[in-house]
Amino acid sequence: MMVAIPTFFDLTGMIVITVFSPVLFRTVGFDSQKAILGSVILSLVNLFAVVVSTFVVDRAGRRFLFLAGGVAMMLCQVAVAWILADHLGGHHATTMARNYAKGVLVLMCLYTCSFGMSWGPLKWVVPSEIYPVEIRSAGQAMTVSIALSLSFAQTQVFITLLCAMKYAIFIFYAGWVLVMTVFMAALLPETKGVPLEAMRTVWAKHWYWRRFVGDAKQDSQVNCL
Repeated sequence: MMVAIPTFFDLTGMIVITVFSPVLFRTVGFDSQKAILGSVILSLVNLFAVVVSTFVVDRAGRRFLFLAGGVAMMLCQVAVAWILADHLGGHHATTMARNYAKGVLVLMCLYTCSFGMSWGPLKWVVPSEIYPVEIRSAGQAMTVSIALSLSFAQTQVFITLLCAMKYAIFIFYAGWVLVMTVFMAALLPETKGVPLEAMRTVWAKHWYWRRFVGDAKQDSQVNCL
């Protein structure tokens, strides 16, 4: 989990899309000022979504936000890829009609909102909850190190990927979002309302992880002996 969560976080594509959003908006036909304005709008949408997430995360649960956010992000990325393929790739155009360009902006806002409600804040929340107390410091250090390293690597190659894959770059990230959503649905236990001291028991009761994690009570008895 300490490897999977930060890896999937970067493979949502949000980091590079945030950094290079002006380039993306220039690609769909916005001028320089409107491209920068679109980037500002995405940042404000992300901030709003994170604030909303802080109020609903303890009511809806972590797994629900991961799954709902993942499905929404995937649909938005596929829709953006379809629009770009149809109006840029299919017609070999350099810009698209204004209405479709605005549609891309709306879809990107929905994608950003979905990210801000799910993977954005939960990438920090869930790792701080799932690690047992005895390895919490090491786990958090690994999570942050992996996330920053992958973010650096992606920013170095994204422009090359965008030029090579064009609209298919969104299909690439949508495929990873599908993988991470299935992964979370199958392997992440719900941590809502679970104290740190009880996380070992949560892992021990999980259908998959219980084969690797012993019961905390049994471990206590062994330690006493």
